[in-house]
Amino acid sequence: MKEIIIDGSRMMQVSDNPKILVSLKSKIDFSTFSNSAKEALLKKHFSIDSYRDFEQSHGDKIFGIDKVSDSFDGFYTNKKKKAFGIKTADCIPLILWNPEKIVLFGLHCGWRGLLSGIVEKALSSNAGIEVTHAFIGPHISHKHFEVKNDFIEAFASKRINIDRFITISDGKNYMNLRSFCEQKLTKYGVKIINESSPCSYEKNDSLFSWRRDKEKSLRNVCLSWF
Repeated sequence: MKEIIIDGSRMMQVSDNPKILVSLKSKIDFSTFSNSAKEALLKKHFSIDSYRDFEQSHGDKIFGIDKVSDSFDGFYTNKKKKAFGIKTADCIPLILWNPEKIVLFGLHCGWRGLLSGIVEKALSSNAGIEVTHAFIGPHISHKHFEVKNDFIEAFASKRINIDRFITISDGKNYMNLRSFCEQKLTKYGVKIINESSPCSYEKNDSLFSWRRDKEKSLRNVCLSWF
């Protein structure tokens, strides 16, 4: 991974096939652009045909899989040069693909999305069974993701045991969101290309974090396309 600057906007370049970029904090911040401005920038530098991101609601609706919805927390495409963005500020941006085929998913994976089964929904779909690789993008790390008892009870109500992903420190519960996501990917035989992910909470100079900044927080945008 390396940092690049595109017309003043900082980006972390992750992969070339598919192309994966993560927007970083900048004086000219990509996340503040309109969709049309984002598309124009990407067309200028990468010759894409289109760009789109969505209203997200911590649900399990996937553009390209589900029909009409007011919001989508993921996308699927089998077209080249169709770029999409997943917006996060502590949640996991998860990119899934098959490098031998034009199969590309992006998922917004906060705890609610993971609880609702958005990963399983994608990977068990007709297109998802072709997925072989994954990138787990920047998100809040284990030691900063404090959770309350009602959080644990929400998983228990669906008979999902998350004890192995919870640690207790000074009487507080902390959840390892990445490990929980990894378990799901491993179940489907998906290879994760990165062993670790930058922590959105700790990287104040480059990443936005809702837990750290609250209402002042903007969004990190994880972009991908073939």
